[in-house]
Amino acid sequence: MVVFVGFLMIAALILALVKFKVLPLSAFATLPVLAALALGFGVTDVMTMLAKGVISVLPTAALFIGSITYFGIMTDVGLFERPVNWLTRRIHPSVFGVLAVAICVAMISHLDGSGTTTIMVTVPAMLPIARKLKVRALPLAFIVTMTIGVMNFLPWGGPLGRASVVVGVDTVTLWKQILPVQILGIALLFVSAWLVAKQEDRRGFAAKAPEETDAQQAETVENELRRPGLYWWNLALTAVVLALLFVGCPAFLPFLAGIGIALPLNYAKQGERAQTARIKAQAGNVLPMILTIIGAGMFLGVLQDSGMIEQMAAAVAGLIPAALGQFMHVIMGILAVPMSLVFEADTMNYGILPVVAQIGSSYGISQTASALAIAIGHNMGIGLCMTNATVYFALGLYGLEYGETIKYSFWKTLAFGAVLVLFGAVIGVL
Repeated sequence: MVVFVGFLMIAALILALVKFKVLPLSAFATLPVLAALALGFGVTDVMTMLAKGVISVLPTAALFIGSITYFGIMTDVGLFERPVNWLTRRIHPSVFGVLAVAICVAMISHLDGSGTTTIMVTVPAMLPIARKLKVRALPLAFIVTMTIGVMNFLPWGGPLGRASVVVGVDTVTLWKQILPVQILGIALLFVSAWLVAKQEDRRGFAAKAPEETDAQQAETVENELRRPGLYWWNLALTAVVLALLFVGCPAFLPFLAGIGIALPLNYAKQGERAQTARIKAQAGNVLPMILTIIGAGMFLGVLQDSGMIEQMAAAVAGLIPAALGQFMHVIMGILAVPMSLVFEADTMNYGILPVVAQIGSSYGISQTASALAIAIGHNMGIGLCMTNATVYFALGLYGLEYGETIKYSFWKTLAFGAVLVLFGAVIGVL
């Protein structure tokens, strides 16, 4: 009964987001409540689940408020204009050119292993360039997400650390085994960027050179917000804010502190009202996604505390026929991509992986092979996880909705992950 209700709720949620264009908050705030009540939980229990889920995403909500507001202020003062203008003069107006540069920026910024940091560095840097060259945000979001997935195989990235705990193998040892898959993944990023660019061109979304009239009109409208005389001060402040992300402090703190400095630095002469106006100007970008993140927390709280997520995981692992038992880890590795829409990292590694590893052992599959297969598939699909607040944080930066993103990226993501899993199986890594 629990498994049936769980999968019914997931199907209804996806249908609501993709088919009926329901706001994520509306779906997150109603469907899990109905599911929990249907399973016999009392109203008080359900409210407790919802509250615990909301509390778990509050740091991400604070990060979203701080980063969106900070980068919005920096956009207003003109911080990104110089590098954007410099790059757009040197990048040939092509979708592939923008995506290839985005891959390089994301790979470098992900060397610390933090997907959130990579998003905060890459998206504000690349999105203005994409917009100026008329490149859509959807392909950019897909490529950056895949880059994070490939780079996240680093020993300090997280997935291998979790797998290491489960199977008792050193994280670096796991990384050395999976390294050929990561190398192929890097090459596949540029292949995917080329294929996506060709698809965009065929659909009439080819890149275009920036028009001078558009730039002049935008400059006229926003000129009063620009602070060219403070450019280097703003650049230094931003460098400090981003540097603090790498020293281990909570990610939302540098941005909140940055806002506190940026506003008087740039608008002190205009007074308190002018500074308040700059905050209000970002509210339209911040509020919808904050509500979505809180809704995702409510959804996740019910999934976890009701026991649905563990029983759903066990049910999926038990669906593999005995005749295919020797390939169970490969099948589960591929299935881990779509399963990542629901199962976040801890559930996948501490809930599903032990079940897969135990069943796989009876067919002669090493626990290491099972761990690596799950790590590859889940790592490539986690960027679409509807229970991961960071996903909505990224969508807010891109200005995209979850429904349109999953429609565009799901099959591409599944194909990318399947290729890596199958390659790992062919070369004997799995």
